[in-house]
Amino acid sequence: MGIDLKLRLTLREGSIYYFTERTFTSPEPHYFIVVNSDPLAQKVLLLTVLTSQVDSVKFRRKDCLETLVELSPADCGVFKKPSIVDCNYLKEVTLAEFNSRFVRQEIRCFGQDLPAPLRRALRKAIHASAIVSGEAKALVGKP
Repeated sequence: MGIDLKLRLTLREGSIYYFTERTFTSPEPHYFIVVNSDPLAQKVLLLTVLTSQVDSVKFRRKDCLETLVELSPADCGVFKKPSIVDCNYLKEVTLAEFNSRFVRQEIRCFGQDLPAPLRRALRKAIHASAIVSGEAKALVGKP
């Protein structure tokens, strides 16, 4: 099965998607940002997840604040409220699985990517993580 044309045209580092993640306890959809440098060639997507629970994440990760990236609606018009990304956690999804969900319209994409300075901030925070594997870091571009 080939990759859907619309997905092929929108999938790159910084692409923003909105969907319900089946492995999360929350039934609500979340925003996800693609962080690997070449997801089409790498055949896997590494995604960060946004949460609006900013204070909770900062408290939980108080010993490694350099691995957190805060985002606001002013940074990217797609986001509706101040949010944070914990770059110690990357969701890994195969390209084939993501494509299947995309074709079934379970995943919404946006025409706007995350701005370059914020993509760099995510890469820097991922590489600063002591939790993210070396293999995952290798799929993410240099900070």
